[in-house]
Amino acid sequence: MSLTTPKNVNRIYTGVTLEPPVAAYLDDLADRMRMNRSWVLNTIVHEYAAFMEKKNLTPLSSRERIIRL
Repeated sequence: MSLTTPKNVNRIYTGVTLEPPVAAYLDDLADRMRMNRSWVLNTIVHEYAAFMEKKNLTPLSSRERIIRL
């Protein structure tokens, strides 16, 4: 499954190591949301920053506030 993103959106490509149960849950969550893992992780971090630290990371205009902590 892939999402198309505008060409002008900056991205930093990184590798992360996930514990097997975390990776399995992330895959399940991405499947249920019909989004890719990167979108889910980015949204979780945006929501965490807003909710826990009262920071606005300037979310993408296409991102809906779907994930709630």
